[in-house]
Amino acid sequence: MSKRLSILFLLALLYQVIFAQEGIVSGMVRDTAENKKVVHAVVMLSRKADSTLISSTRTDKEGNFQLHKIPLGTYILLVTFPKFADFSDEVSVKDSLLDLGSIALTNESTLLKEVIVRGGSAIRIKGDTTEFSADSFTVKEGATVEDLLKRLPGFQVNSKGEINVQGKRVEKVLVDGEEFFGDDPTMATQNLGAKAVDKVQLFDTKSEQQQLTGTSSGTEGKTLNIKLKEDSKKGAFGKINAGSDLQKYVDAKALYNRFKGKKKVSLYGTTSNVSTGSLNWEDQQKLGIENDYEYDELSGVGSRLNDDVDDFNNWSLRGLPHSYSAGGLFIDKWNQDKQGVNTSYRYNWLRTDNEASTFTQNILPTTINYRNKFTTSEGMNQQHAANGKWEWKKDSLTSFKFTTAGSYKETQVLAEVKSEFLNNQKETVNTSDQDRDNHTTRTRWDNQLLYKQLFNKKNRQLLTIIRFGLIDDAQNGVNKTKTSFYRNNAVDSIDIIDQMRTLDGASKTLGLKMTYSEPLSTKWMLVFDYAHNRSNASSYRNTFSKNSNGKYETLDPVFSNNFDLDAYSHSGMGLLRFTDKKLKGVIGSGLSSVKLKLYNVDRNVGNSYDFINHKPLAQLSYMPKAQTNISLTYRGTTLQPTIEQLQPIRNNEDPLYEFRGNSDLKVGFRHGFESNFYQYKVLSQRYIYVYSSYSIVENAISNFTIIDTSLGKQIYMPVNTNGNRNWNLYGGWQKRRGPKKLSYGVQLNGNGGLNNSFIQQKNNVVKNKTDYKMLNLAVSIDYEEEGKKNFTIRPKIGYNTSKSSVQSGIKNNYFTYGGNVNGFVMLPGKLELSSEVNIDLRQKLPNFPSNQNFVIWNASLSKKVLKKKTGKIIIDANDVLNQNRGFNRIINTSFVQEERYNRLSRYFLLRFEWTFNKMPGSATSK
Repeated sequence: MSKRLSILFLLALLYQVIFAQEGIVSGMVRDTAENKKVVHAVVMLSRKADSTLISSTRTDKEGNFQLHKIPLGTYILLVTFPKFADFSDEVSVKDSLLDLGSIALTNESTLLKEVIVRGGSAIRIKGDTTEFSADSFTVKEGATVEDLLKRLPGFQVNSKGEINVQGKRVEKVLVDGEEFFGDDPTMATQNLGAKAVDKVQLFDTKSEQQQLTGTSSGTEGKTLNIKLKEDSKKGAFGKINAGSDLQKYVDAKALYNRFKGKKKVSLYGTTSNVSTGSLNWEDQQKLGIENDYEYDELSGVGSRLNDDVDDFNNWSLRGLPHSYSAGGLFIDKWNQDKQGVNTSYRYNWLRTDNEASTFTQNILPTTINYRNKFTTSEGMNQQHAANGKWEWKKDSLTSFKFTTAGSYKETQVLAEVKSEFLNNQKETVNTSDQDRDNHTTRTRWDNQLLYKQLFNKKNRQLLTIIRFGLIDDAQNGVNKTKTSFYRNNAVDSIDIIDQMRTLDGASKTLGLKMTYSEPLSTKWMLVFDYAHNRSNASSYRNTFSKNSNGKYETLDPVFSNNFDLDAYSHSGMGLLRFTDKKLKGVIGSGLSSVKLKLYNVDRNVGNSYDFINHKPLAQLSYMPKAQTNISLTYRGTTLQPTIEQLQPIRNNEDPLYEFRGNSDLKVGFRHGFESNFYQYKVLSQRYIYVYSSYSIVENAISNFTIIDTSLGKQIYMPVNTNGNRNWNLYGGWQKRRGPKKLSYGVQLNGNGGLNNSFIQQKNNVVKNKTDYKMLNLAVSIDYEEEGKKNFTIRPKIGYNTSKSSVQSGIKNNYFTYGGNVNGFVMLPGKLELSSEVNIDLRQKLPNFPSNQNFVIWNASLSKKVLKKKTGKIIIDANDVLNQNRGFNRIINTSFVQEERYNRLSRYFLLRFEWTFNKMPGSATSK
């Protein structure tokens, strides 16, 4: 009997031990205003450490809830119910039963601002902003912000650091709402540590006026705001990273950041011959100046005087790089944050050596022909850039912001170009040998003063912006070309060009824009704006041939053009806005007049052009429930010709490929339609986003191409045409399932349309219609065990099709395959092995038989060293399979082209990285 009692006692004890490790969480939910019980409220419990959902339920008819089998530990409790602000609190389950008692929810109408999701959610969507909680996404120790972004749903980061999300490119990255080294986002994404980040916020890039009017231009990209944790904004942190193969390759960079109160100082420097260092993301954008795509009615008229000869920025790099860069940043706020400054300076130097080949198939009405070009070039690009911003909040209603940005850029290009033109039988029509030496400088200075006035009446507001800008361009280039023309496979004649081209250009722009909003009620608002812009510019392009004494002094009037330009514009817009809790809408229209006065200095003749631009707009956004948004947009925009297109300028940089302007161009008009849908479900952690657009263009500016097949010469000029239409589609579905579980997703993107152009062969002019489509489908599978391993597999398949009416039998259709595989694993001895494989496979085209398949495999092996594990020794293996080659394929209305160029192939680096963190409470990595 005693034995049975002992067994029963042991079983009871075992039962207590087993089930004492789990508990029950209970409580009751009520309304604070009416003290009523809240029925069917959602109650969720997430692990505090990684936001993994542990359990969820709904309240019963008495407002009560119970969560069973909860392991002991610390959690985030989240309670949500429609029309009530979310309740979030930290709870600790220490015993078998935790009674939370009465939980009070507050009606949203009593709050100043709607709260969508609190605490335990990895993603929250509030209005036009999507916010990601950084700690909800696992990254390896020592990861950068760029590594974190690769883990966020909908984000794609390529090898150059470019970020695309939800089908749009990220144009600007802010740190705590401030620009970090001007407009170079990689300074933040590639140098700041992921563990210092609290939130990542994503929203459309909009100016102050666009935020006030509630509109967009349709051309904006995305802006990221990286919010740092409070304990990461005190003290200093930084990184030093240096690597070499001990023979020819060096890659090193250093970054130092210091916070003291509201002051922030950052310094950086790089040197490398395996990357471009840190050039601007968009070199042609106004440095540091807030982009307002609807502001400048004179865009493209007086600002682009210089030829686009810069192929050496970070994103369109061709060749092998040698680079240096350095910069500094200072930010401070004082007087209770009423005043603040943000200043930065950057210096960049980049040299590239490149060997490129371009193979082109021209599609003509009665035949096809080929042009092959082989280029050896050396380029140098250096730049000084400085930005400054001063803000003053005079009082609660009045504020000023002054922004200034200046840059000096110098480019030198030396190139040897050999080309050949072949007929449809692949017989030689001409050959060309060319030497180019171009030197270009550009000085730019942009200034903007913004005055914002609020009033005692809510939503009444006045915005005034004054802008002033200066541009000075200079170019000097020598072009020596020998062209041999063939007949019956023998040289028939030779043409020699030995000329110097010069350019002196300058422009001065002044603009004023005022935007005023007047509330009609709590939901309805009228918005008006008026803008006046003026631009004065001069462009003196001259070409000189050698005279008898061997100097370039004989003017060639055919390829010279000198003009002065005065441009004026007046524009106004009226909008009616509606804003409700779930529904937002804007409808209105704008009208502008543009007057161009061109004075041809060479001919002593003046011409005037008058354009009337109409801009109707309608936007509707509907949020049926929290975390879900649907929007529709119609936008009408005019497309006025640029000064380069209007001027009868002839460019002889390549005598076999000549551009001519057209003074008879008309204004085009685009009808654009967009739709956008995104949804995030908290309980299932499912994220869906779909974007689509469709546009029809009247009087589109297209190309008229004249091809002389007997000489192999091509002349093209802009003309108006009708019937052009384009569409874009981007969508995705992602499901997160937490650590030690597979997460997965699907992405689909595509574009297509119908473009019209004209081809003249002999005296026969044919309208060419090109119907093109591109579709890509990708699947993603993710798995992670925090601190131990993770991997991501993203296979993809694409299909491209293009059909031209002039040669309907030629179908340039091909598949693309590939994707990305990456991951890391912690090995014995705390060695960390990382690997990434990018696969890019293309189906061959009939007339381009060379193999253009690439498998780029990069790997690294690292181990932490030093007393506090702040150092790391890394062995980098780049392009293990030695397949990295530059390649680009273009299918246009009248030609198919493949370009190949130098890229840095297989190399190995021994690297040392030291990270220091002098922040209060900073933890040492283990």
